[in-house]
Amino acid sequence: MSAPAPRRRDLALWLLRHTRDLLTPLLLAIVLRIVGQLVGVALLVVAVTGVIRSATESGTDVLGGVVLPTVGSLVGLALVKALLRYLEQYSGHYVAFSALASLRRLFFSRLAPQAPAATDGAASGDLSTRATRDIDRVEVFFAHTLPPAASAVVVPLTAIAWTAVAVDPVLALVMLPVPALVVAVIPFLSGRRTWRATEERARANGRISQHVADSVAGVREIVAFDHAKDRLAGLDRLGADAARAADRVGIVAGVRSALVQVVQLGGVVAVLLVGTTRAGDGVIGWPEVATAIAVLLGIAGPARAVDGFVADLDASFASAARLFEVLEREPVVSDAGPASIVVSAADRPHDVDAVRFTDVSFGYPGSLEPAVSGVTWSIPRGTHAAIVGVSGSGKSTLTSLLARVWDPQSGSVELDGIDLRGIPLGEVRSRVAIVSQRPFVFGRSVRENLVLGAPDATKEEIAAALHVATLEDVVASLPQGLDTPLRERGARLSGGQLQRLALARALITDPDVLVLDESTGALDPVTEHSVRQRLAAWAGGHRTIVEVTHRVDQVLGTDRVLVLDRGAVVEEGAPADLADAAGPFAALLARV
Repeated sequence: MSAPAPRRRDLALWLLRHTRDLLTPLLLAIVLRIVGQLVGVALLVVAVTGVIRSATESGTDVLGGVVLPTVGSLVGLALVKALLRYLEQYSGHYVAFSALASLRRLFFSRLAPQAPAATDGAASGDLSTRATRDIDRVEVFFAHTLPPAASAVVVPLTAIAWTAVAVDPVLALVMLPVPALVVAVIPFLSGRRTWRATEERARANGRISQHVADSVAGVREIVAFDHAKDRLAGLDRLGADAARAADRVGIVAGVRSALVQVVQLGGVVAVLLVGTTRAGDGVIGWPEVATAIAVLLGIAGPARAVDGFVADLDASFASAARLFEVLEREPVVSDAGPASIVVSAADRPHDVDAVRFTDVSFGYPGSLEPAVSGVTWSIPRGTHAAIVGVSGSGKSTLTSLLARVWDPQSGSVELDGIDLRGIPLGEVRSRVAIVSQRPFVFGRSVRENLVLGAPDATKEEIAAALHVATLEDVVASLPQGLDTPLRERGARLSGGQLQRLALARALITDPDVLVLDESTGALDPVTEHSVRQRLAAWAGGHRTIVEVTHRVDQVLGTDRVLVLDRGAVVEEGAPADLADAAGPFAALLARV
């Protein structure tokens, strides 16, 4: 279930909550920016004051009394401003990139427990975009939003307050609407339009990423069926959608920027007109008018920074919303946690079944029909059991429930007499290993793929697993042996070799229950026979093997068979007995 779409304020608080350890350097970046921009305003005021004094003070040593002190002050202020700017940029980007690293860790830590249930059928390209591009865009919020937003409020108010005290309160009052309009009113009026367009642009970019990922993964099929033109046309359509959304963002940003320029220019004209009137009346002098205009020009940059980051901020929030959707999604299964009772292998009772399904029913989200219904079946420890049935009968669903990829909607699945929901997920995944029909391998070395579930595996353990999987000769023939890179998706190995690699990877974890889900379909008969013999020796009467297959003739040597049809148990027992019973199993066997 996806988390509800949050508001921008909620997204900001959510981002800050997950990066609370960085609030101190973030506050430092804000303070440095405010002080630095106040120094920038002071630079203009000092320069204008120096020019006016040098032009009006004719009876003094202008060079020594005015020009040199003014130049010295300007140089000093410029150096201070440069130092503050450097420190602000350093601390701001330290916060930003540390936040990105934290969000990436959070993304994986939240997504991993939801997999594979929450990721099977998900758009992998879109998920990749969320984990990379969307997280990168959140950097704008930390490095280019909070410090500028704070300074856009504090710097103008501070400068105008100084103008009211040191120059003229009336001119300060005339200046006040300018930052109010630039910082608050104009962004507020344009915000909703920009937000909608930016959200659509983010979604469009996600669709483009998924389209490209699908095209790369399916390039052989695209070429084989001469589908390249259609794929390119689809990409053009998606690109046009993204371009239209980007155009809408650009139009709103252009109008907003133009309004900001008009308001700031209008503010200068208003101060000049009011100042001229007050100077003509003798209330203030021309130096005060010039100083007020210098202050207004000095605060233009900090105030205009809001216009600079509004569009980028909307893009940042749109990306944050996409992250929120994944990170705050309700987990498919909840971890029992480390507080659960963990029973060691030596202390597990020997008079209970290794696996037991009790009245188990389950239906996939969005499906009107249950995948399995009312399944009750037990597997004694040390046996080789098989689940057979036609495609779609619920075989793989049972193994997913056994590995606790999903939880049953009713009934229970037990491992050594304990309901899986009472066992920590980490222990379930270490005790139940699944070898799938289409295993995924990383573009790393053979060794790194083998020890994925057991990083500390010894050479002897690796060698033993390779032997059971009849893969030792294959690995020995590779250029660098175990250290040979497999390239992306294991392109260096054949389909059967990949299946045996996945089997060896599972064996290295030394599971109590090994699930083979159509995992020998790509093996030739001789190799498959050898693998089965070695697996039987590996099990040794104390490990349990659960095999899922549609090849009924391959399960005649197993200890017991469960026959499924449309998610229900239609037959179970020893394969020899079922073969003679003229029931569903015999019917499946007759098709071979």
